[in-house]
Amino acid sequence: MAKKELTNVPFLKQVFACMKAFMIDRDDVKQSMQVIINVIKEVKAGRNYLYFCRGNQKQRRQSSAGNLKVVSFKAATKSKCPIVPVALIDSYKAFDTGSVKKLTVQVHFLEPIYYDEYKDMKTTEIAAEVKKRIEATITQYTS
Repeated sequence: MAKKELTNVPFLKQVFACMKAFMIDRDDVKQSMQVIINVIKEVKAGRNYLYFCRGNQKQRRQSSAGNLKVVSFKAATKSKCPIVPVALIDSYKAFDTGSVKKLTVQVHFLEPIYYDEYKDMKTTEIAAEVKKRIEATITQYTS
């Protein structure tokens, strides 16, 4: 899922088309809900989804947890699938340096959070838990 404005970015437009990504119009609540319903159906059918949260540049530098939107967890809760948090360390540097030099980025796939663990949580609580786990991993590997 991505915001529809990104379809105006030449490279991203092609990437999203290859990935069969859903584009969300954040100004159209009805369309956004339909996208979420479509994602839920696909997750139930076995398709995996990645959700990359974004914050402002300062937030991205401080934590790859960024701004976790609770809407991103609706598909997981409705389809009862595991949530696999992923911690990205130093990924922002590729965009901030303006260089093509080799760069090391760490990607840490964390333990899945299974439905039984989050079934009684609100989406805001799930988002907070995912963010906490990602931030703990970032702290562990950057300290």
